[in-house]
Amino acid sequence: MGIKASVNYILLWLCILPFYGKTQSHLKDEIIRFDEGLPSDFVRQLTLSKNGYLYLATRRGLSQYDGYRFLEHPAALTNITSLLVKNDVIYYHDFYNGLCLLKSFYDNPKVVVANKYHDTDPNNDHFENIFVDSEDKIWCSDFNNIKYYNANSARGKVFFTDKNPDKIKRNIAFLEIQKGEIWVFTNRGLYVWQKSTDKLSIHPDAKLRSLNYISALRINKEEILFGTTNGSLAKYNLVTQEIKQLPSLPNDDRIIGLSKIVFDGVNQRLLYSDQFVYLISDTDLTPKLLYKTQGQIINEVIVNNETKVIWIATNKGLVKLFNRYTSISNEMLPVDFQKPGNMLVDIAEMPNGDIYTCGRENLLWIYNKALGWRRLPLPDENAKCESLHLNGSQLFLSTNTGVFLVDNGKAKKLAIPLNGAIRKCILYKNKQLWVLPAGQPVQVYKWPSLEKQDGLVTNDKQFWSDNLWNDIYVHNDGKIWLIGWMPKDFGITIYSESQKAFTEVSKFKANANHSMFSGDYYNRIAPAANNNVLVSGYGGWNLLNAKGEIKKLLNTKTYDVANDRVEGITEDHNGNIWFATEEGLNVYNKNTDKVIRISQIDGLPGDDLIYGFRKLKNGNLVVGVENGLSFIDVSKIVRSQLVNKLELCGIKINGKTINTNDPNIELKKGETELELLFSSLTYIDKRKIIYRYKFKDETKWNYLGNKAELSLRHLAPGDYSLLIEAGDNMENWQSKGLLVKVYLPAPFYKTQWFLFLMFGLIILGIVYVYRYLFHQHKLEEQYRRKLKDAEMQALRSQMNPHFMFNTLNSINSFVIEHKTEEASEYITTFSKLMRNILDNSKHTAISLDKELDTLKLYLNLEAVRLEHCFEYIIKFSKDIHPESLRVPPLILQPFAENAIWHGLRNKKGMGLLEILIEKNDENILHITIKDNGIGRVAAGSFMPSQFKHKSYGVDITSSRLKLLSSDSQIVIEDLYNEHNEAMGTAVHIYLNMIY
Repeated sequence: MGIKASVNYILLWLCILPFYGKTQSHLKDEIIRFDEGLPSDFVRQLTLSKNGYLYLATRRGLSQYDGYRFLEHPAALTNITSLLVKNDVIYYHDFYNGLCLLKSFYDNPKVVVANKYHDTDPNNDHFENIFVDSEDKIWCSDFNNIKYYNANSARGKVFFTDKNPDKIKRNIAFLEIQKGEIWVFTNRGLYVWQKSTDKLSIHPDAKLRSLNYISALRINKEEILFGTTNGSLAKYNLVTQEIKQLPSLPNDDRIIGLSKIVFDGVNQRLLYSDQFVYLISDTDLTPKLLYKTQGQIINEVIVNNETKVIWIATNKGLVKLFNRYTSISNEMLPVDFQKPGNMLVDIAEMPNGDIYTCGRENLLWIYNKALGWRRLPLPDENAKCESLHLNGSQLFLSTNTGVFLVDNGKAKKLAIPLNGAIRKCILYKNKQLWVLPAGQPVQVYKWPSLEKQDGLVTNDKQFWSDNLWNDIYVHNDGKIWLIGWMPKDFGITIYSESQKAFTEVSKFKANANHSMFSGDYYNRIAPAANNNVLVSGYGGWNLLNAKGEIKKLLNTKTYDVANDRVEGITEDHNGNIWFATEEGLNVYNKNTDKVIRISQIDGLPGDDLIYGFRKLKNGNLVVGVENGLSFIDVSKIVRSQLVNKLELCGIKINGKTINTNDPNIELKKGETELELLFSSLTYIDKRKIIYRYKFKDETKWNYLGNKAELSLRHLAPGDYSLLIEAGDNMENWQSKGLLVKVYLPAPFYKTQWFLFLMFGLIILGIVYVYRYLFHQHKLEEQYRRKLKDAEMQALRSQMNPHFMFNTLNSINSFVIEHKTEEASEYITTFSKLMRNILDNSKHTAISLDKELDTLKLYLNLEAVRLEHCFEYIIKFSKDIHPESLRVPPLILQPFAENAIWHGLRNKKGMGLLEILIEKNDENILHITIKDNGIGRVAAGSFMPSQFKHKSYGVDITSSRLKLLSSDSQIVIEDLYNEHNEAMGTAVHIYLNMIY
């Protein structure tokens, strides 16, 4: 949005105000109206946020201004009658809702007290002159009352103060003198509220309570500045309780408001009436006119001390008052002597600080900061100035009719017999005057006798006729340089005293690389640091040392300089090179190796700067322009006016404004167009602010120019992170950037979920095929397993009768031996054992503890039957949990039986049966059944006589284990002592663990 400005220049003599200068200062007012985006031309009040936004109360609601655009609050679009910001909370009253607050501009408003339009009390819909105290009580006024409310509970209190109020808005000022004490300045007197009594009373001081106030301002801890309805202005001292009357405004103007203004650390007071803005200071209490409106009525004036902008709310628009140029001072010739095309072609600074300058006429102009302009006519009416040369206090003026000497304020023409124009002259070692005529050889004269000295310059005629010489210069080391246009060479030469001729530096061995010359046409010479020389020309400039060796080339095309014609040139105290062209002033920064352009937007009256150019003794520049001089503060002009802020002010999604400034943006399906609105909140000329951005994965910046918005269209789904930065036209980039993150979800068919779903479907398809094949394979396995189970059942059916046969033999022995009680106990234990065997036989695997319980019953039976000729021990390793391990049923009993009947039964002495259960590794269960019997060899000799049947138990169990797992093993170990005598047998059973 462009803003049309109405410019009104005001000349002020303000010695008290550092910002506006100690002499004349040119202020600019910029009036912003409805057709430029202002919601309403009637601006009632203004206030500032902490980060620099300007809030406006208008007849069309509450809005926020960032220097580029006005953002209207969607919930506050009616007439706003009062506005205040404290601690970034916005308090306001609108005709629709009532007294409201916003915790931020982008929040929804909270209605503290609603308007009441349906009663007879006119005060119930008025909440004006809002003030918030240190305890966050919201104070305000209406026609008759002063009142306050608590922001959280909406509870408050109303104090009746005015029986006969004006039927227009009353200007009431609230000041918190100390915590718990509020002074209320009204047009009916001064009131005081005390927290201790919660009452509003007339002020006890008779001098104060009798006055009719219109404004008041706390200027420090001890003093209050106030204005009254009759136009008087005074200060009240809280300590001495004295009133000091101050000078009134001119023409009995009446103050309606007061504000503070701080520039360069100096406190000033800003006063305003209906159409005028004034300033007073602590040192000079006389109001001084700062601004007069163009017919608008002022409602309020505020100051942004950070940006040094004064904002004025009026009935016909918003006024921005500011100092447009702080680093360039344009001093124009008296109006009567100004004429088109009157360019000041050269400049010289005299020892007393006077600036001498001339145009192409017979007139010298002298500028003094205190005295202004003076004229010094030349004695020759036909003379037109070409150039100036200063030697001490002597000023030589070259013209089209000869050379003039200006000394002690008088101009005298020198008696030199030359025809034609003189381009320039120099005084060499105070002994010789070297004169450069246009199109002729250099002439040398003794000084001051002006006797011509021939034979000092011996260059041939072609040297002068074929070339165009523009400047002659005496360097610090006494060497004379001559530069110009040499169509057949490069136009830089140095005078050689030994050869009495000018020698082209292009012939020096050090300058063999001719591409280091900016061209063949050079214009001006200037000294540089370290005894170097600067030479400007078409296409750029060169830096050479005192020997004439080129050290630096700046090519205008390489450095993107706007114009190729370089004229005036100099070096500042920081080593930066300043040079003038037909399209502005440029500065080369040696640290950044960049060129910055300074033009009309920075305060120059024009961009054609190929005329007068001079570096002053204070290091600043002065350039000749049409009908005047431009003084340039080289340190200020490159200093940024930005305040290191960059805020996201608004967001548009698919063309619709979203009431948020959250930089973390999540778009919805179909939202593919995003517009980001931002601002540096500096409020300077928008042409001087440049923006750039880059995405997180980019290395190069994308430049937006002066456009403070970024449009992202047709966004692809994904996460975006972009950094935005603000800088000025001097290439000063702020350290504070704006990081914006954008997330746009992908359509379902492009999401990971969709990919996972498709992957899942493929996997399901593969699984289905696999399961089908696996099912077929399983059917075959089930068939094989049924065959194997049938074999297992057959084996168990063989084993169980075998065990029962052995047990019945034992019972029979008790009966034969008439041991009835033992037989009864034996039968009971046997019945328990049978029940366990029957239960366990139903399962292919049982818990290890059940298997051991069954084994213990069996061992107890055998111990009784064999008259306790042996003992047994069952041991576990610590990592064995019998209740959680599963084993095939009846795998231990056959081996225990074998150990008893073949190893322990025939042993002399007590036998011992040990059963040890441990883990061999993570998946193998190792069971050892060990006896201390007679061993297998000795047992073989007893078998024919003691056993008349074949023992099937061990063989059956071995077959079962092989069927269950091919990894299962049974290892039988014969035990011997050191004399190779049998010590028993150990059976090692290795099983795959089942959980």
